[in-house]
Amino acid sequence: MYPGISSDVEKRLLALLDPAVTDMVANSLDDCAFAIFSGDDAEALALGMTVQGELTIVVTDPHRPLGDVRIQCGGKNTVLFVDNRNWGGNMHASIRVLGSDSVLFFADIGDAFVSLPDIYLRSHRQILFWGKGASAVGCSMEIDGTGAIVAIGDDALISGGVWIRNHDMHAIHDLSTGAQIGRPAVDTVLERHVWLGQDAMLLQVERIGMGSIVGARSLLKGRVQPRVAMAGTPARVIRRDVSWGRDLEGMTGAERASIGLPPL
Repeated sequence: MYPGISSDVEKRLLALLDPAVTDMVANSLDDCAFAIFSGDDAEALALGMTVQGELTIVVTDPHRPLGDVRIQCGGKNTVLFVDNRNWGGNMHASIRVLGSDSVLFFADIGDAFVSLPDIYLRSHRQILFWGKGASAVGCSMEIDGTGAIVAIGDDALISGGVWIRNHDMHAIHDLSTGAQIGRPAVDTVLERHVWLGQDAMLLQVERIGMGSIVGARSLLKGRVQPRVAMAGTPARVIRRDVSWGRDLEGMTGAERASIGLPPL
């Protein structure tokens, strides 16, 4: 189904294709003619990429630039998979991949602006999934844990200064027993049409429900229900049965439908 990606990773990607997260389905790209090359090929430079280390690049249009993307790979068998048939060349990213057998999968973002100033995959067999039409003014991530996943759902809006971190950074120990008491790394999933406000920090967030809003400078952990507004440090629910629209005039019918609501 997806060239360049192992059958094990493909199964894990298919599990992410949940209607609550993305419109993509297993056969969404069956009509594509993929181009595959390595990070040191001339085609990578033409796409706007600077690559250090071993990287396999899979795109749906080898002639359509991605933007300005810098990737450092410390391990082996890293794959960058991009459905760029309709991209406007508005992605600006600095990505470090420390481990091996990891995949960065970017769906069709169209003309959305995506700024990812510091993306760090620290372990092996990790997956970063970026949904259709999702945009970011400035999102940084640190992903730890072998096999860990971070998924950004379709039409997400991530404001500047946002941090997503799925782990505690360092071990926390009980000094009397020596036991490690910190939480292990988690998978982090943003469902479709989620808005993260300026400077929000997500620490070991497991899931944010579709259509929800996280306020500026909020500190969030755990799980968030669909269609709520969260704010504060730590964040708490301040409004229920709310969502947001990209147009200041209100939500479109398509936006309402995407989070399971009928037209007004």
